[in-house]
Amino acid sequence: MSIRSRFIQAVLASLMVAAAGPSYALEFPQTRDRGAPARGPSLATRGETCLDPQQKPSLTSILPHNAISTAFGADADIPLSLWFYIPETGAVNAELTVVDEVGEDVYQEIVTLPDTPGTIQLQLPRYQSDGVTPIFAAGNLYYWDLALVCDPRDRSDDVLIGGGIQRLDASPALLAELEAAADDALAQAELYAAAGAWQETLTLAASLRSTNPDPWTQLLSSVDLDAVAAQPIVGQEAAVVDVAPPAVPMAVPSSDVDHGTSNLEQLLDGIR
Repeated sequence: MSIRSRFIQAVLASLMVAAAGPSYALEFPQTRDRGAPARGPSLATRGETCLDPQQKPSLTSILPHNAISTAFGADADIPLSLWFYIPETGAVNAELTVVDEVGEDVYQEIVTLPDTPGTIQLQLPRYQSDGVTPIFAAGNLYYWDLALVCDPRDRSDDVLIGGGIQRLDASPALLAELEAAADDALAQAELYAAAGAWQETLTLAASLRSTNPDPWTQLLSSVDLDAVAAQPIVGQEAAVVDVAPPAVPMAVPSSDVDHGTSNLEQLLDGIR
């Protein structure tokens, strides 16, 4: 066999291998590792009384590898939100706490967990109580934790998961492209993904899942969350979980969230 023939065969073989590998129609760009915590439960508790550590998949934050949930927040029809897979658990409620870069409290909600395992969406407020001032300023990094409340009388048994939130600035060119694709959710999702906006990409993919599950599966597979991709979204399109109280969002006094802030202090060491 000539050198040229062997070379052609080698090229064809490499192309066949590449073709057999994973290919994502909706793929999120690789993110830099900022030392963020794992997307599963990242802190041990005294016995994990309400969550079986052997469950697969376990409690999971649906995020890129760096555990930072990025968003433009420019489209009022696409809510700022965090998504989680909630496995079977003995906990009835969870507590979501958000702080800014210096650890000041920004937001807190008590979440009623679903009765059956599945993926949930927790919407985040856009504005403070004045209805004008954004809660999440563009460019700033915020930290959150979600605590499954295993024992309301002993919060040291909480099962925790944590990560970050960051709002991005959308360029005029991107906004024009999004407007041109206003009638095509998948095209918009692809634009958001290319621009690095996780929240909008994920929410649009979820909205398509009942009629076209491929984008959701492809997106989660691109960030190595295949096991979660196969799980149901609670309520399908109506996947937003009720929170209590549903009052106008506002900053939470430190005295009301001492346990949440303590949890976050442990998690910040892993994100910063």
